[in-house]
Amino acid sequence: MKKFSKILSVALLVALVLSLGVANAFAETGTPSITINPVENKEANESAAIDYVAYRILEADIDKDPTVGSDGSTTANGTVAYYVTTADRAAQLSATDLFNVTKVEGQNKWFVELKNSATTAEQLVAAFSAESFDLSKFEKVEFSKAADATNATSGDVDPGYYYITSTLGSKIALQTLSPVTINEKNTYTTDDKTIPEVDKLSEIGQDITYTLTVNVPATANKEIVLTDTMSKGLKFKEIVSQTVKGANDTEAAAITGTVSAVTAAENDATKFTITYSADQVIAAAGKTITVLVKVEVTEAAAIDTDIPNTLDLKYGNVYEAKPVTVNTKPSKFTFDKVDGTDTTIKLTGAEFELHRAVKGEGDKVTAGDVISLVEVTAGEEYRIATPEEIAAKTNIVTTMTTTGKVITVNGIDKDLTYILVETKAPTGYNLPQNPNTEVKAGQDVQADINIEIQNNKGTQLPSTGGIGTTIFYVVGGVLVLAAIILLVTKKRMSE
Repeated sequence: MKKFSKILSVALLVALVLSLGVANAFAETGTPSITINPVENKEANESAAIDYVAYRILEADIDKDPTVGSDGSTTANGTVAYYVTTADRAAQLSATDLFNVTKVEGQNKWFVELKNSATTAEQLVAAFSAESFDLSKFEKVEFSKAADATNATSGDVDPGYYYITSTLGSKIALQTLSPVTINEKNTYTTDDKTIPEVDKLSEIGQDITYTLTVNVPATANKEIVLTDTMSKGLKFKEIVSQTVKGANDTEAAAITGTVSAVTAAENDATKFTITYSADQVIAAAGKTITVLVKVEVTEAAAIDTDIPNTLDLKYGNVYEAKPVTVNTKPSKFTFDKVDGTDTTIKLTGAEFELHRAVKGEGDKVTAGDVISLVEVTAGEEYRIATPEEIAAKTNIVTTMTTTGKVITVNGIDKDLTYILVETKAPTGYNLPQNPNTEVKAGQDVQADINIEIQNNKGTQLPSTGGIGTTIFYVVGGVLVLAAIILLVTKKRMSE
């Protein structure tokens, strides 16, 4: 019996078993009790409501055989005898193949010893956690929570050997021969959500791929539900992939969570959920689940305003993580057409197209494909069209015509460069020698982009390679030749 006590003591000292640590097990004396302290490494963004249950696997007789002196006095020798008092419990322990169980003749009592002195706490936890081990046969000890939820305590318990579980999935086996304090060190299931930096300032109609990640601790054994809530201006398109990968895995394996239909939420938002069953979570324990979600920025997106997309994680009925939110933001630019000599004069009748910029040699860009726009207010407001609007051909234009007012173009991505091309000058004015104007945010993507394009009156000199004065020389030559022919003809007639 003394040997088993020593083994359990060693197991206790090394019992960082599945993320629960034991401290000061024998530092106190007195009636045995179990106290669980707050989580030490708990993330600041989780709000947990963890429940604990302890099962008394073995009962204990302390100092069962004290030393008796010649004068009849007794001295405690620290021996401990472990036993159970029902046949069902004895059968459960015998079935683990870790214990020798001996029936005491004439009593409902079975002494219990380890078969192998090298048995570890991890092996004991694995035996008590097995599906074949029926915990309902053993006495259950409920824990009460402090009013401020700073700890959980069992109160006084009988001496023995206990197996404790938590709703987070943590497990530990320990002896309680005196008050025991457990410092919980669970690793929480955590989540995160990111989008590429280049998509944080987005164009209307553009697809954004969000990355959802879930870190699954080794102790996790309950259902995980992810809820993705998209604000007005974002539209769910598809789940691109769901994979799970450990730190040393060379390739990510597919995992198929159950994706719900997209439903309405408050304030014109929509949401969907991805549910991973308890079996899937157990299979992914100690690994990371990564989900790629494709979302479109729609015509309803607010301009120059953050559009949040929020991820919530719920772990069983144990706790919910603090929501993780990332933002995207479409922007705008303005331009107007003015007289080159008096910029207070706004010109009408100029026509423009908006093109995507194409990189050329060095830092030069040229006009690429023309962009389809929705005409919100002719001559005043336009917006980049979505693929659905282009297909429907409703209010779609490629030309913007000035009406003497500033024109606003909404829905651009300030990370991108566009080319504003003047295709027709106002009546009486000339096109600029370079009709292409770059639209780009520059260093400060938060600043408004305002463009002033000037046109000048007067005769436009021909450019290099034009017809120039050649026409005058040609006409003059023809006239001279005609005069010579006339003189010759007249002279012959007179002769």
